[in-house]
Order: sequence, then C-alpha cells, then structure tokens
Amino acid sequence: MAVDDDKTKTKSQAKDFYYILGVSPNASTEQVHEAYSELNDKVGPYSEAANSDPETQQRTWRDIRAAYEVLSEPAKRREYDKNSSVFRQTTDVRALWTKVTSGVQNVVTQSQTQELKGASGKIQPQSLEMEVDVSLKEAVKGCKRQITIQDPKACEECINLKPVNRMQCQTCRGVGYFTVERTLDIELPRGLYDELEIRKTGQGKWDMRATTHGDLILKIKLAKHPVLNVLGRDIAVNVPITLYEAMLGAEIEIPTATGRVVMKIQPLTQPGRVYRLKGLGLAGADQLVTIDVLIPQQLTSEEVVLFRKLKDLAKENHNPRESLFTNVQQVS
Repeated sequence: MAVDDDKTKTKSQAKDFYYILGVSPNASTEQVHEAYSELNDKVGPYSEAANSDPETQQRTWRDIRAAYEVLSEPAKRREYDKNSSVFRQTTDVRALWTKVTSGVQNVVTQSQTQELKGASGKIQPQSLEMEVDVSLKEAVKGCKRQITIQDPKACEECINLKPVNRMQCQTCRGVGYFTVERTLDIELPRGLYDELEIRKTGQGKWDMRATTHGDLILKIKLAKHPVLNVLGRDIAVNVPITLYEAMLGAEIEIPTATGRVVMKIQPLTQPGRVYRLKGLGLAGADQLVTIDVLIPQQLTSEEVVLFRKLKDLAKENHNPRESLFTNVQQVS
C-alpha cells in the first residue's frame, strides 16, 4: 500500500515540461530555446506580469525554468522522456497549468495598461500597502516606526545577456533580479485611529517597470486595550464608585489612553450616568465615562442602624414602583 501511495505522490508532483514550454515532444533543441525566449518576454522577470502579479509570476517562472533546464539538455531530456510518457497523457495538470499561465499572461490587458499610465503617458509606479499596529496611547500621542521594505534590483551580471544565457548567472540564478532591504524611519502623527491610511509619497517599493519608487500606504491597526474601549473615535470606560461617592460626590482618578486623570463626581450621581471628557479620545474626540454604583455586599450592625435612620429621614418615602402598577391599570 505504501508503494502505491509513493507512486501516486510522485505522479501528482510531476509536470508536463513540453506543455509548459508550449512545444511538442518531438521539438528540436532550437525550438525549445525559441519557446523559452518567447515565454521570457511574456512572463519573465522583466515582463509586465512581474510587476502586476509578482507572486504568480515567480511561481510560473520557476516552472518555466525547470522545464527549460531539462529539455535543453539532451541527457536530462532522455531521462525525463523515459519516466514521464504516462504523465504527459493526463489532462488534469495540463488544465491547471493553462489556468495559471493564462492568468499571468493576461494580467496586464490593454485597458489596464492605460490605467497604469498618467496624463504624461508614463507608467505610474505601484503603491505598497502595509499594516502598522499601534497602541491606544500611540494613537493619541503619535509614535515612530522603523519599516523594512524589500526592493527588487536588476542583476547587473546578466542584464545584457540573452534570456537563454541568463540561466547560468550565479548572482540571481536566472531570475534577472534580486531583492535588497531598505529601512525607513516613519513618524506617525498624533490623532491616529483604526483603518486610517497614511500615504508617504515616493517612499514605497521600487517599481522596475516605472523605474521609480511608488507610494507607501500605511494602514493603522489599533490594538485592543485591556480597560478602554473604542466607539468610533470616542474612548469609553466604565468606572465603579462607592455608594457614598455617588451620594456625596467625590474626586476620583480614572484611566485614559495617556495615563491617569482626576475627574469630579457630582453629588447624587445616578448609576449609568455618562460623563464626557473633552479631547481625550482619538483624533480630538472625547472620552466617555459611564458610572457604575457599587452596592455594599455586607453591612455592620452600626451601618444598619444608620441606614434605617437615613430611611426615616429621607424626603422620598413613597413607593418608587407605584407608577408601574398605575400604568398597568391604565392599559387594562
């Protein structure tokens, strides 16, 4: 059983190199060279596809190079022909390859090309989008970030060689370019909020087709705070206070995005009351403080006596639930 599984796996991983290059199994070596050169123009490292859909282009180009390396060498080709004749008769992988290559070759249509050109007729560089995670404090006060960008750089060793000869390049291994890292120190302004996009003109990835840097678009991703919640651009927090603070009023400390502040609780503050602190939210918005009044879970005998005296002294000794029954009688 294990032997059959290995055969199936090998067969599924094989590729029809003749179909990839678009030549027949009887094609001459010269025809293989010509097919490879033609594909290099369509989906190679310097083609439109390399900039329009780099991920698919690189995956496709690896298959093209693998096919060319085998079919252009007589000894490798004979060995391949001996082991792949059955596979070349299947259609599933051929259909998959057709789907992949057609997607890459047609990725830049005539209308898309026109969109890539500005009023001057020059090809506009593509922008690079990156997410930046920021804390609530950084969103309010601003912050700095160091960002690494990988720019493609043309291989000077083989740039002037024919596509067929580029396969021998030891610097880029036939791809035609390699990547170099570039570090940017970015200063993010105060007043950030979730999903905000900040555009840095000309600081994005190098576009080989347009021969210039594109824009860098930074999308702000706001990290969740353990206590503070974000409602739009307002910051909200629930603050518990004691029964005595609610009755008599008090000055209490509350948390904000940038630290602690002191706020005044008015006497006779009701549960659920919302205080609005101006300018302590995101981008100049406010902080909303909702009051939770804590009821004591235990009372001493002395406290019971005092609360009973308060009850007797209270001006509002009527039943606060009386209106509920009055409204029910009116409906019935």
